[in-house]
Amino acid sequence: MRTVRYSVTARDQLRELLAAGLPRFGPRVVAEKRDLVYDTIDNFLARFPATKKPHATLGLVIYPITDTPFLVLYDYDNAELRVLFVLLKGAGTRLDDLDPASAEW
Repeated sequence: MRTVRYSVTARDQLRELLAAGLPRFGPRVVAEKRDLVYDTIDNFLARFPATKKPHATLGLVIYPITDTPFLVLYDYDNAELRVLFVLLKGAGTRLDDLDPASAEW
């Protein structure tokens, strides 16, 4: 199975998004969503990264995490899955303008 590597950017983004949801949803729900994100990446996407095709412009796979408001953007090879970004599904981010090189490792 592939190893999973998270960029500093992806970890920081997820931490900030979860912190923003804490006042509204509480610690139990936030922890549940955090665990769901990591479980999906580590136990599903690491095994089946080609579930979706890469974005035509970015070259990254964009995967919506079920039962969460999050998208993960990643690339992969036979040895490793690299998570570059974690974004909100409805954030209105123009993905075509996102630069994969801007992810900090």
